[in-house]
Amino acid sequence: MDLKDFSTYFDANQYLFEEGKESDHAYIIESGSVEVSHQRGDKKLILSILGEGDVVGEGAVIDRLPSTATAKAVEPTRVIAIPVDYINQKIDAADPTVRLFLRLIMDRYRDMYTRLTHVFEGMSPFDAEPSESFATTTAELKSVMAQYLDMQERISTAVNMPAYKDEKKLVGEATLLTTKIQLTEQKSIKSALAKEEFSVHYQPIVELSSEKIIGCEALVRWPDGSGTLIPPSEFIPRAEMTGLIIDLGYWIARQACNFQCRLARQFRQPLFVSINLSGKQFDDKDLIDSLADIMDEAGVVRDQIKFEITETLLMENPVLAGNALRRLKETGAKLAIDDFGTGYSSFSYLHQFPFDTLKVDRSFIGSMSRNVKSNEIVKSLINLSHDLGMDVIAEGIESNFEVDMLLQHRTDYGQGYHFSKAVAEEEFIKLL
Repeated sequence: MDLKDFSTYFDANQYLFEEGKESDHAYIIESGSVEVSHQRGDKKLILSILGEGDVVGEGAVIDRLPSTATAKAVEPTRVIAIPVDYINQKIDAADPTVRLFLRLIMDRYRDMYTRLTHVFEGMSPFDAEPSESFATTTAELKSVMAQYLDMQERISTAVNMPAYKDEKKLVGEATLLTTKIQLTEQKSIKSALAKEEFSVHYQPIVELSSEKIIGCEALVRWPDGSGTLIPPSEFIPRAEMTGLIIDLGYWIARQACNFQCRLARQFRQPLFVSINLSGKQFDDKDLIDSLADIMDEAGVVRDQIKFEITETLLMENPVLAGNALRRLKETGAKLAIDDFGTGYSSFSYLHQFPFDTLKVDRSFIGSMSRNVKSNEIVKSLINLSHDLGMDVIAEGIESNFEVDMLLQHRTDYGQGYHFSKAVAEEEFIKLL
């Protein structure tokens, strides 16, 4: 097929296609320029101005869904109009992995567009010119717009990369199967989040000297169809990889804060709730403000909420982590460093961050009774934490013998199966 045979001309202000309608062609711009916009009533947002060499309308002809935007010629414009039948023939003839990736890209593109639409429709009416549109949007809309345009740019870059052929490196069926499984898991997590299929369990944290419950750690669980709980180790990494951990993290924080508020009303004594934060959640620039809003909406006393951050996060980007943790500390919440000792951090990092609590990893607790070095490490961590003004929680306690050893080292608190596994809200209240 000679693409020049499909050259088409559009006058200024003539529409190539309109939002909400099906399109039979994608277009490669030969000359002129095209405005791509999103409009609802008297509100209009210009997404981009495309010129020579740009492609427009490819999404609607790939997944055969209505166009998500309107494309209009800004000036006399010549394009190559590629019919949908031709594109479908090429897709059908492509490797199954390529077809799978196309579906994945379009799913993510449509999801991003839905977010953009949701934010845009909540704004006051405006009709922005190309030079003004970005400046007149809200901060939230700017953020989604930036992500939307970044996705467009990444897709464009990938499409224009030179082809690389190496028959020895073709993707095999095993890789394709793995990719299909990963895609299915992503959709499952998104669906479960929308339907609120997740639940939060709470593992007691006790004062070792009295074995009195003084708080708990909120841990997300996902029941499968049979009622069996899917372990977080299986779905949390997938949620982090896809970015769904941000929405899931906010949902967990709301559940945990509301639970803490119910505990305070029922028992009329301080009972803190710890909430884990993933490193990926810190990619959200609104994280700290959003967590503060969640605490306020729940009505908790902020110092009864403790956010746990892993040692790995500190190592990946100490400057970013430091700034974020200082802002989080300013909200009035408490901070804990989790799994300490499992990474490669220096003890000197501890004084740089405003932690209130150090949690000694279960791997040290489990081995300290049979390993002199582990025992000395635990003892040193506890002494150092106290010297720096932090209290200590020992994780993974499974026996009275471990409790006795930890008390000898002046450990403040502990959690583990020796006291209780993580349980549903009703069971936790029974334990209290």
